[in-house]
Parts: sequence; structure tokens; C-alpha cells
Amino acid sequence: MSLHVIASNDTLLAMLRSSLQQSALPLASAVLRTPGRNLLASLQDLEDAPPGTIVLLDSPISPDSTANEDLAALEGWLRQHPQLNVLLLSEDSSKALLMRAMRAGVREVLTLPLETTELAKTLQRWTGRAAAQTGPSSATGTATLPAAASQQARPGRLVAFMGCKGGNGTSFVAANMVHIMASEFGKKCAFIDLDLQCGDASFYLGSGANKHSLGDLTRQIDRLDVQLLASCLHPVTPRLNLLAAPHSLENAMAISPQDIEKVLTLVRSLHEHVVVDLPHNLNALTLKVLDMADVVYIVMQSQTPDVRDAQRLVNMLRALGLNETKLRLLVNRYKPRGWVSLPELEKAVGLKVQQSIPSGPEWVDESLHIGQPLSVVNDHNAVIHALREATSALLESAPHKNRHWMQRWIGQNA
Repeated sequence: MSLHVIASNDTLLAMLRSSLQQSALPLASAVLRTPGRNLLASLQDLEDAPPGTIVLLDSPISPDSTANEDLAALEGWLRQHPQLNVLLLSEDSSKALLMRAMRAGVREVLTLPLETTELAKTLQRWTGRAAAQTGPSSATGTATLPAAASQQARPGRLVAFMGCKGGNGTSFVAANMVHIMASEFGKKCAFIDLDLQCGDASFYLGSGANKHSLGDLTRQIDRLDVQLLASCLHPVTPRLNLLAAPHSLENAMAISPQDIEKVLTLVRSLHEHVVVDLPHNLNALTLKVLDMADVVYIVMQSQTPDVRDAQRLVNMLRALGLNETKLRLLVNRYKPRGWVSLPELEKAVGLKVQQSIPSGPEWVDESLHIGQPLSVVNDHNAVIHALREATSALLESAPHKNRHWMQRWIGQNA
């Protein structure tokens, strides 16, 4: 692990030197950024920095557009150098700066002035994460991509699912809809679990039988290609591949938005539809996926806490400039006589409900318990019918009529 400092004034540079010395942290370089020198010039010495490199960089407040120019330059640089872990120091603690920094790929924003103990704890945490980035690889070839896995002329459609709060069934809905796309509509699909710390979506598509994960893939991001991707994908069906969330917290924390962008770009080149299960909190990684997505499902229940959280989430996405035409509101576990009616919900959130999935624990619980898609466990119930309607609407295709058991069996094994 190497640690570098780029500061815009002598006082801050001296303070950081002293703090690092007191904390017994090794300092590889300390650069004073002179007035008028753009940020890229100061980053040139880090051109060949190894994975896990930590950079402390301050963003001075000025009446001109220096801060915005810095973040724009930094975003372009980090696309080419995702191995850098940039920690931004700034006197500006506004939400606007935080959001711009996360979009640029900054790992963390620290507010100036800093206390020595706070800086030391932050750097110790990032030192552990950097070690995970440079750790030995464990991914080996265990899966293959579908036949004729040549890269497509157009990238596959990226569909993101994001719950307004935890525990509202987002992963279940996303997993079952992508399974329907592949098994009943014959689409070549990939399902990626990007709830990096708490992801369990892989269990819904085969009881967690996958051997490798996204963490195994991103640890070797510099040599990412079709073969490496294939070694980390788990074939759920002949037309559906799964990329599971990392198995350990260390691997999860080492994944950057730039890593995710590279992975999604390659996966989309090989599949017609890519479904991503996101955590319910906004961060640099989720913002990257939301920017790339063609469709974003906001999943909620028709309960007062969900309405409040969904309203807050939608307002934040609008404030961040996300294209509102991407957004689709999906109500899960809907009860017609619940606390909040659909018209009331729509008025509060500011979006039309695209689809509602009825509550059906008597059908869903068995699917969750054994880790199999609902259509495999119980093919005739109101929940699976609503999921098929939602999938048909997404694909802009007529819903499939109920099929004879022989047709369903042939379709799943084709």
C-alpha cells in the first residue's frame, strides 16, 4: 500500500505530514499544488501507481469553478486509473459536493479541518481495504457463457431494481422477473447482485450454488475479458447467468464505481438484458449504475413508511438530474384494502404505479425457503401472474398465456 498527498497550500501539507508521522503511516509522496496548475498535472506522478494506492487530495473553495473543474478532471482520470483510492478533503460539507464527488469516483469525502485521530482511523480503514485490492486471486474457470457469446453490436438493456427501504422484496422481484425473461421469453440475460454488503439475491436463483462472485472478478479487473467473466458467472439456466455479490466484506469494500462500469459494459455486450439488484442507499457505486441504466424500478410497499422513503428517494434522484423517464414505480406485496391506496401513493411519490404485485406469502415463502424461482415452485398463483405481466410490460411484449406442464418443462430445459 502506498500513500500520497496532494495539497493546495503549505499549511495543509504540513498538517497532513505531521498527522501521518504521528500515526506511523508511511508517506510515499507529498506534492504542493501550485496556483494555476491543473489537477491532472499533479496526478502525473501516479500514472503507474499500483492497485490499492491511497491519495489524499484537497479541493479548495474558490469563487470560480475550480472545484467543478477538479472533479471533472478527476472523473476522467479515475476511469483510466481505477486502482486509486482518492479521499477528498474539503471545507465544503454540502450535499451537492458529496454527490459530485461520488459521481467522480471519490471513495470518501473528509471535512476540513481534520482531527489527527479522525484522519488516522480513516486511513487505517482504507489501508485494510487497499490490502484486499492487492490480495491473491481465487477465481478459476467454472462456468461458461451461453453458446454464441460473441459481443453484440448494441449493448444489452440495463434494468436496475432499487428498493426505497430494506425488506420490501426488491431482490425477490428482480430475480423472478429476470428468470421469466430468460425461461419464458427466451432472452439471453444476466443477473448481477450489487448489494455488495448484504446481497442474497443469488439464493433466489439456485440456493446460492455459485462458487465465484463479483469480488473474484474485480480483484483482477486489469485483465478483464470474456474468459475471466465466464469463470465468475454461474449459469442458472442456458439463457440466464448470475454474478453474485462478494462473499466477504473486504472484497466488497474494495470494489470501485470504475470497476462496476467496466464489468457492466462487458456483461451488456454479451447479453440482451442485464438486471441489477441495488442496495437501497445512494452512494458512488449506485449512482454509477443509475446513470448507466435504461430502466430503474423503484420498489415499495403500500405502507406509510414506504411512501415517505419512496418520496425522499425519488426527490433525491430528481435533484441529482437522473432522467425521470427511466423511473418506474412498482408496488410489491400490495393489499387492495391496505393503509395507502394506489392513487394516494402516486400523488405522494409523484410517479404513476407501473405494476403492483399482490401479497401472497402462502406461495412466496416456499420459493424463498428452498431458493428456487417462484415459477419453478408454484406456477399458478396471483404473484407469478403479476410478475409475468410486469415482465411483459418491461419487454413490451404480450404476456404469455398459462402453458401446459410439458410446455413449461421443455421451455426451462431448452
